[in-house]
Amino acid sequence: MNQNSEKRQFRVQGFTCSGCAAKFEKNVKELAGVQEAKVNFGASKLTVYGDISIAELEKAGSFENLKLTPEKQLLEVKKEPFLQRNWRIFVSALLLLTGWITGHGWGEENIAVIFYVSSILIGGYRLFRAGFMNLFRLQFDMKTLMTVAVLGAAAIGEWGEGAVVVILFAISEALETYSMEKARQSIRALMDIAPREA
Repeated sequence: MNQNSEKRQFRVQGFTCSGCAAKFEKNVKELAGVQEAKVNFGASKLTVYGDISIAELEKAGSFENLKLTPEKQLLEVKKEPFLQRNWRIFVSALLLLTGWITGHGWGEENIAVIFYVSSILIGGYRLFRAGFMNLFRLQFDMKTLMTVAVLGAAAIGEWGEGAVVVILFAISEALETYSMEKARQSIRALMDIAPREA
């Protein structure tokens, strides 16, 4: 690496998993003008050596809709209530419950399938969007595998099981995101009070 290359650090918003952070790091390293790049998933930071714009970096993270801000710039974090941000999970769970009651309680299996399919589509929207994109690129991660699992359940007619898989994955992803955001807020608070020069 060129010793004279400029070192720049950015705060990253939008990471959902460590695999996504690794993919983003790989994408950044492949950009023209970048000599080296390192992503810190826990601190949600990117360190880049080279001449590159924020727009180009964000394009490298477009698969996750990542947003970057220079480390020294004050970061404005929009606080969105947990229920408001994860409304799809609750709607999906309600549809699953309605489908189960319709199918097992009233014996209307055909109507129950409509509720199950709706539950899968609403709860798994983000999952399928990422999963199908990865399938087309032949990149396999957890979202790809979960997408294949739900498609398999649908193929054998187990719509209810497919809906349960979608909801459980969405809940685990929401809880992981929530816990990581809390940890990052603590790290940011420490970084903001740390002196810039010693």
